[in-house]
Amino acid sequence: MRMPSAAVFMIAVVPVVAAAQQFLAAPPGAPVDPSTRYEVVAIKAGDAGSPFSMRSTPGHFEATNMPLGLLLRQALQKSDYQIVGIPGWTDTERYSIRATALESTPPTANNTMLLNLLKDRFQLATHPETRELPIFNLVVARADGRLGPDLKATSAECQAIVVERVAAAKAAAGRGGPPPLPPLGDPNGPPPCGFQRMGAGLSAGTGRTLADLVPVLADLLSRPVIDKTGLVGMYDFTLKFAPESAGSPGLLKFLPQATFGPVADPNAPSLTAAVQEQLGLKLESARGPVDVVVIDKFERPTPD
Repeated sequence: MRMPSAAVFMIAVVPVVAAAQQFLAAPPGAPVDPSTRYEVVAIKAGDAGSPFSMRSTPGHFEATNMPLGLLLRQALQKSDYQIVGIPGWTDTERYSIRATALESTPPTANNTMLLNLLKDRFQLATHPETRELPIFNLVVARADGRLGPDLKATSAECQAIVVERVAAAKAAAGRGGPPPLPPLGDPNGPPPCGFQRMGAGLSAGTGRTLADLVPVLADLLSRPVIDKTGLVGMYDFTLKFAPESAGSPGLLKFLPQATFGPVADPNAPSLTAAVQEQLGLKLESARGPVDVVVIDKFERPTPD
């Protein structure tokens, strides 16, 4: 997956095009020994004024000018609202890291090795907690179950393409290689079957489930979203909303506005209003248990 000018992420997973998600999910596979580590690691101070990138392939990891906070989110596989006590400097200081592992190390070990790298070289220490926090319940807005004009069932043809692509991705992962990528098409048009696209005030998906939409909403709202719609199957959706002026989640906060272009619709409503008007769904405020990771210790490394 490639993001223009500011960031490149290449990880062997079924990709989501410019998603709001704050980390890339670990590829599926057999359980990994939690003690698995890179054999060789080199760390240097990065340049905050330069583009950043992260490349992870079997046995190799390379990050250039990466905000440390992004590496932390990737290693923990958690979003901002699931991490408590992130030091402020982690989102401003950049580091370049090169690491290699044994050739026999499976691709599924990448996040485990990254987490152990942060533990060994950045003294990362954490503990889990469950806290009662504000959440949103996502429900169908209308009593008759009618959905909005921009949330439609995916065509049978697209569903078949998605099934084929998932099978191809699993086969590629079994061979230790990246999944095949289809043409990504017009960046301003609907994304290909099975993909999501994120822009300034825009989130669109084709051949996706509600389970794929929920984490996008949660990241944009910085609050857990619980799917209580009862909707199953694949859907196509287009959501145009007014971006929040104060900050963005995860990766998006580090990307310049030019990366995404102009706001999709300058007159769009707020995100919560857009969800109801365009998708026919509703975000209801509530409180509930949220699993979080608390940062006990995280220190600057001694560069090599």
